[in-house]
Amino acid sequence: MEELFEIWSYTILALYALVFCLSIIKFQSYRHTPLMILPIILFITLMAESLGMYFRDVLAAPNIGIFNTYYFFYFSLFYFLFMKVIEEQRFKKFIKIGIGIFWMFYLRDLIFIDILNESFTASYIAGAGILIFCITLYYISILQSSKVFVVKNDLLFWISVGLFLFYIGYLPIKIIRSWFYKENSFFWILLIIQFSLIVVMYLCFLIGFLWMKKRS
Repeated sequence: MEELFEIWSYTILALYALVFCLSIIKFQSYRHTPLMILPIILFITLMAESLGMYFRDVLAAPNIGIFNTYYFFYFSLFYFLFMKVIEEQRFKKFIKIGIGIFWMFYLRDLIFIDILNESFTASYIAGAGILIFCITLYYISILQSSKVFVVKNDLLFWISVGLFLFYIGYLPIKIIRSWFYKENSFFWILLIIQFSLIVVMYLCFLIGFLWMKKRS
């Protein structure tokens, strides 16, 4: 199983790199929109995963501090993106409240938890839940506008689909692995499901970049 884990890890890392490169190639199509921060999000994800693997496999050192730091910027940037794209002022206010809640959870973990050795589980769960909420608001805003007729070619729609599917599937796994961890065959199955969800998410990103049309 450990060999399979290593193969999956490098396969997913290659998928991260592929989607990031594609985001750069297609950048001119969305450079004047809020979506311009997508390459930044994809880049910090690629760097976090690469550094995490380096610390784990080469240095044999804890890598949790890398991901604890990464999650703050990852979630915050996505919140900012949805807040800029959604036009409904009421929804923007909801997202601002969500950002405040996530930052309070993160500050609490930063004060009371060792960032280098313990996972910011509460912050992650809050961040993922709020991101799902932002995506839901985005879907509602689409249904209330003419964008629903061209959604197939909307990059953010595919990004949202990938994120939504991943976090709806992964949040229960995160909770189980964080609070009921015991290394056995069941938890290896959960890990395989996690990897599969990542692949599905990034395939949605890939479709979005390939099918998108230029936005202004």
